[in-house]
Amino acid sequence: MPGGPQRNRSSPGTRSVILAHHHALLREGLAALLEAGEYQVVAQADNGSDILSLVEQHSPNMVLMEWKAPGVDEFLIRELAGLSSGPVVVLMTRPESSDELGGSLQAGVSGCLSVNLSAKDFLRALRILAEGDLVVSHEMAAALLDPEDGRANAAGLTPRELEVLRLVAEGATNREIGQELLISQHTAKVHVRRVLSKLGLRNRQQAAAYAASQGLTR
Repeated sequence: MPGGPQRNRSSPGTRSVILAHHHALLREGLAALLEAGEYQVVAQADNGSDILSLVEQHSPNMVLMEWKAPGVDEFLIRELAGLSSGPVVVLMTRPESSDELGGSLQAGVSGCLSVNLSAKDFLRALRILAEGDLVVSHEMAAALLDPEDGRANAAGLTPRELEVLRLVAEGATNREIGQELLISQHTAKVHVRRVLSKLGLRNRQQAAAYAASQGLTR
């Protein structure tokens, strides 16, 4: 039905996604990109009003929504985050809207992706999110940083810790950090925790935001 929810059959073992975007052309383009990236779009909608029922019906791995589409707000995010099925909740938005996203992060969203991302970077970000990490596009990171966070100066980090910080800001997982620096995944995890502790930050989102605000990203 034009403008309403669209449903597809899901297949066992696939990475399933529910997609919500109020522009039909962009929604269909995103669906094609996701399918090409080995995701299965099990349902589509042009607003947030049907999302909860679609999630209950399909139990997707991920819910990908346009921020500020009709019915897509912090209340919906909080309800999705509280579901036992636990889908990864991802928002797509323009970088200039990033100052409105603070509440959505607290509500339980896992990723905030810029519509300016290339197709390759977009799919890479989704893979990182699917592994359980948090991702915020660099363009939006600085605006999402709490000004009271990042109390230490990056100059207090060792060269290895600075490299770890840069890799975190690029969205690398602990496994990818280990591969890049030729260390074990466990060692990479320890480095990440030490960087967060030294900078007085709580999570990878804030580390990425801090690195962007300090001009430490490549």
